[in-house]
Amino acid sequence: MESLAQLIDGSFLQSGALWALNTIPGFPPIIQTVHILGIAVVMATVVLMNLRILGLAVPAMSISDLLERAFPWLWIALVSNVISGAFFVLGRPNRYFSNPVFSSKMGFLLGAVALAIFFLAMQKRRPGFWEAPQRRLLARGLAVLSLGLWIMVLMAGRWIAYLEYLQFPLWSMEAFDAGPQPTVWLSMENWPLSQVIAATNWFPLLESIHVIAITLVLGSILWVDLRLLGFAARQLPLNVLNLQLIPWTWGAFVVAVITGLGMFITRASSHIDNPAFRWKFVLMALAGINMAYFHFRVDKQLDHHAVFTDLPRPARIAGGLSLFLWSGVMLAGRWIGHIV
Repeated sequence: MESLAQLIDGSFLQSGALWALNTIPGFPPIIQTVHILGIAVVMATVVLMNLRILGLAVPAMSISDLLERAFPWLWIALVSNVISGAFFVLGRPNRYFSNPVFSSKMGFLLGAVALAIFFLAMQKRRPGFWEAPQRRLLARGLAVLSLGLWIMVLMAGRWIAYLEYLQFPLWSMEAFDAGPQPTVWLSMENWPLSQVIAATNWFPLLESIHVIAITLVLGSILWVDLRLLGFAARQLPLNVLNLQLIPWTWGAFVVAVITGLGMFITRASSHIDNPAFRWKFVLMALAGINMAYFHFRVDKQLDHHAVFTDLPRPARIAGGLSLFLWSGVMLAGRWIGHIV
């Protein structure tokens, strides 16, 4: 892959990517947000499909129907990710193509995509192929493999920036006493736990798990929002979709909170002073208020058993507002690292 890096280095492709990254105001965090939103769609789609194959989600929908309806979203999101990720890869080809973690990510990605194509091809060739009792064990084994590959794609994606942590791993250290601190936030940064996380492999590991959890939260919410807007899962009653996805949403949210706190305490004072960090929580609070309003007011007026119908305007507004606010949460999260 190093020869490919040499080919791109200094070419018009690199010049164009660097121009966009360095010239367009706010472009890096915006395109990173687009990339993460694409990852959320990918993860929501593949997790939903594989959990259905494993018998852990949306039993009201057949495997065949789910594969047919979910795969278009997967391909759209993957194309979006290729385009958004290309700006960074083309802008710094030596950083990526000379990085063994990036090579591993591409290997996991090719394996995951090949497996997805195999699933779809067999389904198209023989409808109901994966629902046959004699293939249940095979289907579930491949579903577990698929989940593992996609999780490794995300993990490798985060560890690209932490290659030295893999080359020289460190999981523990002796914390030091920094003495009294002028603020509670600086005191928090100097806790023994904070010092260990900040200086060892625990930080990139927590960050990787945090990103996976956030994409699952956003992805599961996305499916409900798209159902409210009438763009996806129209064949499922809203109450069925909610019942199947909300437990996974809350489970992933708890993991995101725990890992997020672990990262926060390592840089508490700088995060508190960062306007992007504050905006992230303002938008998250607004998203929570919108969700509460929907469940306690709008939801009571809906026909939960309706399928293939457009929901009332208040429901569509709530779905659109949820998409907007959670996208804002992701954008603010990406801005945190770009504000010093």
